[in-house]
Amino acid sequence: MNLSEILLPQVSNNPEKTAIIFESRRITYSELDRLVNNAAAATVELGLKRGDVLSIFLPSVPELIIGYLGAARAGVVVNVVNAMLKEREVAYILNDCSTKVVLTDSTRLPIVEAVRDRVEALQSVVVLEKGGERPAFKEMLESGDGRFETADTKESDLCHLMYTSGTTGWPKGVMATHLNIWHNCTNFAKIHYNPEDTIMVATPIFHCWGLINGTFAMLSVGGTVITVERFYPDKALEDIERLKPTVFQGVPPMYNLLLKQPDLEKRDISSVVFCLSAATKMPESLIHQVEHRLGWNYAEAWGLTEVSCVGTTAPYRETRIGSCGRGMDDAEIKVIDEQGNTLPPGKQGELCIRGTCVTLGYLNKPDATREAFDEEGWFHSGDIAYIDEDGYAYIVDRKKDMINVGGEKVFPSEVEDMMLEHPKIKDLVIVGIPHELKGEAPKAFIQLKEGEKATEEEIREFCRTKMAPYKVPVAVEFVDEIPRSASGKALRRMLRDMEWEKAKV
Repeated sequence: MNLSEILLPQVSNNPEKTAIIFESRRITYSELDRLVNNAAAATVELGLKRGDVLSIFLPSVPELIIGYLGAARAGVVVNVVNAMLKEREVAYILNDCSTKVVLTDSTRLPIVEAVRDRVEALQSVVVLEKGGERPAFKEMLESGDGRFETADTKESDLCHLMYTSGTTGWPKGVMATHLNIWHNCTNFAKIHYNPEDTIMVATPIFHCWGLINGTFAMLSVGGTVITVERFYPDKALEDIERLKPTVFQGVPPMYNLLLKQPDLEKRDISSVVFCLSAATKMPESLIHQVEHRLGWNYAEAWGLTEVSCVGTTAPYRETRIGSCGRGMDDAEIKVIDEQGNTLPPGKQGELCIRGTCVTLGYLNKPDATREAFDEEGWFHSGDIAYIDEDGYAYIVDRKKDMINVGGEKVFPSEVEDMMLEHPKIKDLVIVGIPHELKGEAPKAFIQLKEGEKATEEEIREFCRTKMAPYKVPVAVEFVDEIPRSASGKALRRMLRDMEWEKAKV
């Protein structure tokens, strides 16, 4: 089994169909396969052997897809590096995975150059475009003969290393096999996509949600993928009108921004049959707005890099608002208490999952692997959830984000959902801060809508009418923008750590 072979049925049956649309470029399936073959040949020419690591440090451009599939075809392990990372983080990741070659662009080349002496295994740096003495990836793609014999990889062979976001410490390299990724993208596609679909992947493809469950999943059924280098809500609406996608893949902050566009009602975005969300919990109020104001059906997925990356989902016709679906394919899910006991339907606890989606664990971190992946094959997600009588999971919050207010458990996303109903709030995040009497208490960081003004007491009074007293933020700070990762997750841990450091002064 080799992941790159997901393209082959389409190359044989519909070679001239458009596989990828990126800005003014259109790449057919036959062209994509030729480029992947040339990328595989170039990987070998660079001296990489089966099992070696190639790091791809690129934004959401087609060459990331081509480079990934080419490396996989050659039996080389792909390390996809978050394109938003800076020097220290990049140096850590490249060293941790012992990468031998880095593929990057001119924007990120200075970062790679700055860390190169700190990465012992690094042999070559390849840039996207020709410029200087370094080999250029685009030239390599055009210089090959379009043929390559796919490496005879096994299901259990390592396919990629993708690093967790690192919001709770140094990133951990998740080891995913060819079977993990093949199974995840093809089974996700069986639930959501058909060959007539065109998907706009608005999420970054240097994250697994956009790459595996958006891009690779759609390619596996012979549909068309619109790759978006960077999400801008006004540009996204224009592209939907022009390109007529049938599926939109995003994360909650993107939907929030789309709904805030002043000319939304004038746009013809009716080609989109349904949209997908994941990465962080979607407020129910936002789901209702997506369905009523955008006119799109809604489907959700849950997962993490550690589960390839989707563990639960449901087709939009079977979606239950507030739920992230049921275990996908052979995935089993359960909720456990702090003693490890399985809880009955409706009871909240830590969500655990096992099945083909579960990866091999963390590179070079046996202790962390043993902590999260138990001997019976269950991955302990750190998400607090409950499961209903029909097997639908409902995420409450991250276990690590829970705020203990004098013994009362407060889940930030629950407070955020209620506060988003305030007409002046555009975006917000809740974190736990030190409290003299209660140990810790909620604080709200709030981004107001353009032109709006509000006071701390106004916000707190609104909260008092919506939630229990211990959930009401004890402090409110207005900010220009909520800090988020490229995948849309609020950098909650960063804000929390800042608050706890201030308390020490």
